[in-house]
Amino acid sequence: MKSPPRSARKIIWIILPIALILLVTWTTLKLRVQPLKRTEMIMGTVVEISVIPADEETIKEAFDAIKKVDELMSTYKPESEVSILNRQGENHLSPQTSQIIQEAIKFSEMTEGAFDITCRPLINLWKRAKKEAKIPTLQEIEEAKRLVSYKKIALEDDLVKFQQPGMQIDLGGIAKGWAVDKAIQALKKRGVRAALVNAGGDLYALGRRGLWKKWEVGIQHPRDQEKILTTIEVSDKGVATSGDYRRYFTLEGRRFSHIVDPRTGETVAEVPMSVTVVAPDATTADALATGIFVLGPEEGMRLIESLPGIEGLIVSEGMRMDSSSGWGEFQKQ
Repeated sequence: MKSPPRSARKIIWIILPIALILLVTWTTLKLRVQPLKRTEMIMGTVVEISVIPADEETIKEAFDAIKKVDELMSTYKPESEVSILNRQGENHLSPQTSQIIQEAIKFSEMTEGAFDITCRPLINLWKRAKKEAKIPTLQEIEEAKRLVSYKKIALEDDLVKFQQPGMQIDLGGIAKGWAVDKAIQALKKRGVRAALVNAGGDLYALGRRGLWKKWEVGIQHPRDQEKILTTIEVSDKGVATSGDYRRYFTLEGRRFSHIVDPRTGETVAEVPMSVTVVAPDATTADALATGIFVLGPEEGMRLIESLPGIEGLIVSEGMRMDSSSGWGEFQKQ
């Protein structure tokens, strides 16, 4: 058998090292885009953090940032700053808790009261109704409503006061988004450029999970937990979904969600069924998803279209899907 001509051998010796370099480069890139994933139960939900590339200490710092938010703001922890504020009617707060309350007031003004952290008396009323299997009376709702108004929160430096006895706050509609953003800040300080922090559906996608690939986020079908309604692709965005399908209950043949309209005192169910918001940060996405869910499809979409950098998808009865003008940018084809 004849050996290849000298010219052919030269070409082979040139091609082989190039092919080897390309193979090593591709393998390295492929390894780099495999995220390191860790999951913990925090804030009453599953928190998953995926980082590219990362080490255990980096992910631990991100989880610690979320745990710090929970320690400060949980209404289930008696010694949290929020719990003490609710008991005493006033409290000197850390800069972080003061800041989130100021942010919450901003979203209350933006949604004209559809988002209001002082709605805890109403939340407590409906929790009791669920436990006792009895719909609250109109009088009970009106009494609770008198304790609800973000305008009655007084801020004096680090001191926060309620201007009416019996008021309480609940940061459940914004705290998870805030915690996600704090985790992202911790990751950025460690030099991370690509990560996904997901706290029970409130998330932020940092960078890209590959050279050209954005992070994929599935939006759950509001009436079938086994199905994904649609998938979006995002990079450097916060995403949050509010819906009536995760925590709902039935009384006297009626369906009630865990989300309360601070303006009426009633829970919101069926219209809409879910609201997904894409925003520059997870805090904004979380608060607006809650507020828009309360506003309903028409008012909610008008608000979305009026806000720069905000896009949304609203799912209503009959699986009607209304999306904002820029939603197509994120829709996976």
